Amino acid sequence: MQKTEINSAIAETLPAVESINGVAIATVETSIKEIGFASQKEIAKISKSQDELNRLNANLLGWIAQLDSEGKVMRFPDDHPLTPKKIIPIKYDDFMVIRGFYVGAAYDAGAVSIDAAEKVWEAAIKDLASEAGYTRPKSDDKDAKRMAEKRAKLVEKYAPESTGALVEKKAELLAKGDNKSLSLVKEINDEVKRREKPAEDEAQKARAVTRDAIVARARELCKAGTADADELLIAGLLAMTK
Repeated sequence: MQKTEINSAIAETLPAVESINGVAIATVETSIKEIGFASQKEIAKISKSQDELNRLNANLLGWIAQLDSEGKVMRFPDDHPLTPKKIIPIKYDDFMVIRGFYVGAAYDAGAVSIDAAEKVWEAAIKDLASEAGYTRPKSDDKDAKRMAEKRAKLVEKYAPESTGALVEKKAELLAKGDNKSLSLVKEINDEVKRREKPAEDEAQKARAVTRDAIVARARELCKAGTADADELLIAGLLAMTK
């Protein structure tokens, strides 16, 4: 199936209208097709750039994660109270040195300001956190240690209670509405969020795997250039637009 036939197949699924916002449909079609064509060209560039960013982030991970004797990233145990199965980071001071090198290089590469360069770093760390399960190292200063100890105590405090029980307790506290009760509600919210985060992270990883599989398959079909491949592409597109 040629591209003109594919466009015809898509057109057959569209409702028949003579104008949109008072503009003749032929004019609308020309304008939108120009936008769509140019957008695809830009998306192709973004896709290629994203693949390269993923490769660079994987390289960065090798520097900011603790590695075993075989060079593989190390993870916290499954029963770790705060970050189960997450990647173990390097020491905080080492992490900040690498951050400084990275941000300085990003600025030299054309970032409009140090703040903009820092955002490039933050985006990379955020991606590694969501895609690979990386955890930032904690500062060794007294305030950071105090906050970490406080979080650990809250985990221990609510450990005997199930998530369902905590949700019920939260409803009771909200009904009371006094300041002490509302303070406890915040604690419960934080604990429930902490418990749910591993499952949410796994779900996000699964979505990313599905996304990458769809993109890879679409590229294979486009490269194939056969009638069967074109039909599969159209079927997939229509299925995702329902």
